[in-house]
Amino acid sequence: MKGNMAMNKKSGVYHCIVCGQNYPIKALTPIGTIRQAITEDILQDFPECLPTDYICQNDLSKYRMQYVHSSLTSEKGEVTVLESELIKSMQQHELITKNIDKTLEQKWTFGERLADKIATFGGSWSFLICFAIFLAIWIIVNTVVMVARPADPYPFILLN
Repeated sequence: MKGNMAMNKKSGVYHCIVCGQNYPIKALTPIGTIRQAITEDILQDFPECLPTDYICQNDLSKYRMQYVHSSLTSEKGEVTVLESELIKSMQQHELITKNIDKTLEQKWTFGERLADKIATFGGSWSFLICFAIFLAIWIIVNTVVMVARPADPYPFILLN
């Protein structure tokens, strides 16, 4: 067994302590790096397991879901329908939240989209830098260049 294990390690293939299947090292997680409470659940089922052994992602997900379910149950005494749906979604690797920006974006009018673009630019660093440059040019032109007849003399009321 040790010779076979050494050969597997040289080829970069390790086995899952739970299901016994071989996986590349990237698809496995060392038991020693898993949360203690989850490790205890694994050790109950596989007492021969060592911290240097590995577990595949599917089996680790099952133990994580088992941990979440037991935590919710111990906290409240029962699991609500919403919590059950959450656990089911986690088991099936589904997204729990949805990106509603896409839905809202489709329903915007032209004016709303334009206002959003203007607001996005108005709060950007590009706008702030451009506006600071414009202010500096305005003040320089009205104080230095147009000394005799400035279009907007100090205190720059027209600029306001």
